[in-house]
Amino acid sequence: MEFDYIVAGGGSAGCALAARLAEDPSLKVCLAEAGGKGRNLFIRMPAGNGFVFGNPRLDWGFESVPQASLNGRRIYFPRGKALGGSSIMNGLIYMRGVPEDYDAWRDSGLDGWGFSDLFPYFRRSQGARNRQEPWHGIDGPLKTELSANFGTLEKAFMEAAIVAGHKPLDDLNGPVRTGIARTDSTVRCGVRQSSAIAYLADPPKNLTILTGRQVARLSLEGSRAVGIETIDGEQIYARGEVIVCQGAFGTPHMLMLSGIGPADQLAAHGIKVMADLPGVGANLADHVDVSMQYGSDRMDLSLARHQRLDKAAWLMSQWLLSGKGPGSGAFFSTVLFHALENPALPEFEVFMTPMIFDENLTSGAEQKTPLLQYLGRKLLVRGRKVAQPGVQIDINLERPRSLGSVCLASASPYDPPLIDPNYFSDPQDLDQMVHGVNAMREIMAVPGISQYLTGEVGAWKGAVSDRQIKEAIRATAYTGHHPCSTARMGAANDPTAVLDGQLRVRGMENLRVCDASAMPTQVTGNLNATIIAMAEKAADMILGRNRLPPEDPRL
Repeated sequence: MEFDYIVAGGGSAGCALAARLAEDPSLKVCLAEAGGKGRNLFIRMPAGNGFVFGNPRLDWGFESVPQASLNGRRIYFPRGKALGGSSIMNGLIYMRGVPEDYDAWRDSGLDGWGFSDLFPYFRRSQGARNRQEPWHGIDGPLKTELSANFGTLEKAFMEAAIVAGHKPLDDLNGPVRTGIARTDSTVRCGVRQSSAIAYLADPPKNLTILTGRQVARLSLEGSRAVGIETIDGEQIYARGEVIVCQGAFGTPHMLMLSGIGPADQLAAHGIKVMADLPGVGANLADHVDVSMQYGSDRMDLSLARHQRLDKAAWLMSQWLLSGKGPGSGAFFSTVLFHALENPALPEFEVFMTPMIFDENLTSGAEQKTPLLQYLGRKLLVRGRKVAQPGVQIDINLERPRSLGSVCLASASPYDPPLIDPNYFSDPQDLDQMVHGVNAMREIMAVPGISQYLTGEVGAWKGAVSDRQIKEAIRATAYTGHHPCSTARMGAANDPTAVLDGQLRVRGMENLRVCDASAMPTQVTGNLNATIIAMAEKAADMILGRNRLPPEDPRL
């Protein structure tokens, strides 16, 4: 098989990029994805995460190496394995970074990647149901609407935050970020808007979508990419370019298997070095997350009440018949951004969930439950522990100083990479997180929310001093599900940059990367919207089209 362009990986970026490239009818475009079509019932249902998370058919199920700063715990990294990539299982939040994030990219030497440069691509991708221009796009394929599940506990948390001094906001993607608001979700009429559902609902004839094709390595002729090879030995060729879109873990893994990466690491695994790029697999940035948990005796207010099979069946029936009800939205709909110093660059993104749960699939044995609850929890609850009534406060550190790595375990594409997020290796991250915990405790002590709660539970109960708080953090920290920057763009004088400002792999021809791994640095907020905007911009770059005129709604 031969095509003009091969997009290797059908995730958030890959689906959007392939669809945009195929808008030129003279081109033959191939999208190769390891998983399936990404359209099953529980992907489409926003609350169906329990059937996706941990399912080996839909989740790569990566694990970290033991984390020294987290008491030796391994961290589970769910990553989507189907068309749509991790947008088949993410938290459905539509969130851009703040303007200062992208302006820092531009100021580092990446012309064309500032906020005003990327903003028109955010607008081109978005189809907002409840928002208006100039801050939003209204006609794009990625449909968004206000989050659906916004009940008593969410309202109480928001009111308590305002009492504690936090600013109420109408739109977290508007002119102000620091404050609290109801979120926008990538949902339309009760259906999850994965990038596959958004961009590939009606693929054109010149776009060939190949599922069940796990890419083993690139096919190279010297420094020129000429195609891809699957783990089954199938060769697919590109007359033009190969664009790698395998995500923060998959992209550096596949580049290294192809001989593109740190020469010493490649040589140690017997891989011929095609391009010595030490930045491949380096600079892994993730929003480390700490979960504070508060018990409650109000099961009637908790999403945990839907665990029982009869309740879960009712939820699903309501969604199937009307596209409405609790199954039609994300589990969390209220987000707070908290700044310690500069309100334009808040250090913390805080998610409130009206139940408590443990989603780390590396934590202990599966908790035993009665049959009805066991069947019901498979629909709605992630992790090995049963969800309980209460409130969970997840604090994400937005710009961590601690950076990790993705390395080869072997030269075999069957062996997953070694992932080391290296959480809290910089002690300033841990000190900042203590400030975040204290700020959230001020909110949770406000009677408007505390009246529904019975107090902190688990590692947090009795953790008062800074030392005790740090112990609780080490016992509960987890991934914020936002890994990035492992094959990052950078200026010509940046020794760890893998890509130039056109997303081209240094030292190679006809090879680009477009996904979270290409992000120069972490951003303030969830990553999905940024990754899709990058894909929109990349399509113009690859096809030689004029870039969209810069826009800045602040002006």
